[in-house]
Amino acid sequence: MKNIQFPFSGLFINPKKCNTGYSFLDFLFLSNCSKLSFIIHPLFILTFLFPLSQTFAESKKQIIQPNPDDGITIVVEKGQTLSIISKTYLDDPRKWKELLKSNQIDNPNLIIPGMKLWIPKSLGKKPLADLQRFTGTTEVLKISQKQNDWAKAKNGEGLYAKDEVRTLKESEAQFVFLSGSRFEITENSHVIMERGKSDTEPDEIFLRQGRIRSLIPKSSAPNQKMFLLKTESAESVVKGTDFLTEVDANGNTTLSCYEGSVAVTAEKVTVLVNTGYATFVEKGKPPLKPFQVPNPPIPENK
Repeated sequence: MKNIQFPFSGLFINPKKCNTGYSFLDFLFLSNCSKLSFIIHPLFILTFLFPLSQTFAESKKQIIQPNPDDGITIVVEKGQTLSIISKTYLDDPRKWKELLKSNQIDNPNLIIPGMKLWIPKSLGKKPLADLQRFTGTTEVLKISQKQNDWAKAKNGEGLYAKDEVRTLKESEAQFVFLSGSRFEITENSHVIMERGKSDTEPDEIFLRQGRIRSLIPKSSAPNQKMFLLKTESAESVVKGTDFLTEVDANGNTTLSCYEGSVAVTAEKVTVLVNTGYATFVEKGKPPLKPFQVPNPPIPENK
């Protein structure tokens, strides 16, 4: 019986001298035939070996030596595609080609779990705020960079969505949002940065504990929401004002307005706090009717 040639491979098999039921790869790598003869054909090299060598060359080509002060480096996780990475980390997801170029990657299919990708500052998401100054011990938890430990704050560092800032005893910190809103937190305070749910919604701060003074620039549009401050017990919608918010150890909130007005909502009840007035929100209850500053009520002990 004549030898059988596999198309375009240059591989010849003698059926009499081979076990049946094996694939091309079985013959090529397992050698289950008693005698296997083949001829390397040029088409075999072009069809199989050249693409493999090109892929290995591309993978070795990737040499990333980013400037640590110019962006962040991420590790690709299982299930993350180029599209997901672009939406998560790029300020404009349509610039995914520039991301590939910055990482010296020609083929998007080479992005695999475990690979490190450098996100240049010019392509990455813009910070919500910048930490302008601080005194004493102020710490930052960079959730945006998947850090699990608190680190010492740095003047001028950017704060992104989900990042947290806390001050310890005898410490203060001030940060400014890109919108121009300025915030000052006193000692033993803890805040979390939040991005608005949509492009039309304002950015947010969650005050977990302590005291924060908010200085919000006035908007030319009368009904435009400039800022949203949340606590465990209330929400404050701001349209240009100067106010102080404090959260006690039980999660109760006191808000005092020094200029403008603030709409405070809790338990589906909203009160408008105008200049010179304050309100108190006990956790799980609606806000009290605004009263004149500075005599906030004290919650009853249960």
